[in-house]
Amino acid sequence: MSRLTLLPRSIAGRTTLLLMAGVLLVTVAGIAVLALTLLGGGDLGVSFVDRVATLAAVAERLPPGDRAAAFAGAERGGFQVRDLGSVEPTSAVPVFPDWFTDRMRAELQRELVPLGARVVALGHTMGGDVAGAAHLWAPHGPILARIELGDGARFDVETRDGWSPLAALTRLAPVLLVVGLGLAGLAALAARRVTRPLGHFATAAARLGADPLAANPSQLDETRGPSEIRAAAHAFEGMRARIRRLLEDRMQMLAAVSHDLRTPITRLRLRAEFVEDESERAKMLKDLEEMEATIHAAIAFAREETADVEPRAPLDLVQLLEEIRAELTDIGGTVRIAPAQAAPIEARPLAMKRALRNLVENAVKYGGAAEMRLEQGPTKYTVTIEDGGPGIPEDELETVFRPFYRLERSRSRETGGTGLGLAVARAVVREHGGEIMLANRPEGGLRQAVVLPRA
Repeated sequence: MSRLTLLPRSIAGRTTLLLMAGVLLVTVAGIAVLALTLLGGGDLGVSFVDRVATLAAVAERLPPGDRAAAFAGAERGGFQVRDLGSVEPTSAVPVFPDWFTDRMRAELQRELVPLGARVVALGHTMGGDVAGAAHLWAPHGPILARIELGDGARFDVETRDGWSPLAALTRLAPVLLVVGLGLAGLAALAARRVTRPLGHFATAAARLGADPLAANPSQLDETRGPSEIRAAAHAFEGMRARIRRLLEDRMQMLAAVSHDLRTPITRLRLRAEFVEDESERAKMLKDLEEMEATIHAAIAFAREETADVEPRAPLDLVQLLEEIRAELTDIGGTVRIAPAQAAPIEARPLAMKRALRNLVENAVKYGGAAEMRLEQGPTKYTVTIEDGGPGIPEDELETVFRPFYRLERSRSRETGGTGLGLAVARAVVREHGGEIMLANRPEGGLRQAVVLPRA
């Protein structure tokens, strides 16, 4: 799998991924700073060292008999104090030091030196993880410090609760999770708002291609959004208006040419009737009929591309293909269709029928018979029309879709009509969001594939 395929395909997805990666990096950096602070002792370490140092300073100034009362009064804020009196120097202290408590002991010892006192021991008590006491993230028990005063008297100061960096970070995990999810949601929302106009442009372009003469195919708002988006929307609307004018001008030109040619054609037809030579008169009338048919075909083709007079409606492709088969069979054509399930689409019924019938008629005319089948995919339908005729040269499979283009080999001028059948069929299919593809069959003949989106 290539690296690029791991990225989202849409701009919104990639922008969201980038913003969320930035949020993740910031969150990880914050956790790292917090962890370093906690590993350095945090509030617990500072409070414990200060409390013990203050208590030792008070005890040094009191007579031995008054120290017990001072120790009892100091038992608040999560600490316990025990007066040990004079203890043999060889007595062991049941504590388990680690990296954190070693740092606390060094700091406390610096505070006690001016007082003439010292730290006998400092570490975690049996409440901790004895086997893994040296492990940084192990759950530790309460912290105990044994202090020896200048006169040899000793006292213990112990925290009521244990402490570890992992436990402190765990308490902050819900807060970090909520903040991370909130930032991720904001990132996704920002990415969507930034890239939404691009989606509108794609929709507008698709509508413009399907129906360039619609009243408002783009539905773009030129008054909202950033200045760049408004400028692009304004330019798009200007382009749409120019395309509409060009298409309308072409239609008017073709209509004018048709109107201007009908009069001389009518006069020529009347004059041809006075030609005495039967053969010449027949040729002249045939040429005039061909000219008139070409003019009507041109007008029909222009209207097909520039007008949308027929509304779209639900349509079953299977029923439409069966209707075409029945009509062509009635006039002597050989058309077969493979059984298929219902295939509903939204289409202009008459236009779609005309497009598919053109393809089937071509297969019957040039191949002798037509074989139709419909394949259903998750997002599209494929109508395949095959014949056993001579096919089309490979270098002309795309050229035959040009208006008025007719093959001079297997499909001659005499039998090829006006050369607009395939052009009209492709215009209709593309208007419905589909495509027509031609290919020569290996066993001979032509395969016409019509791909249409599902409803």
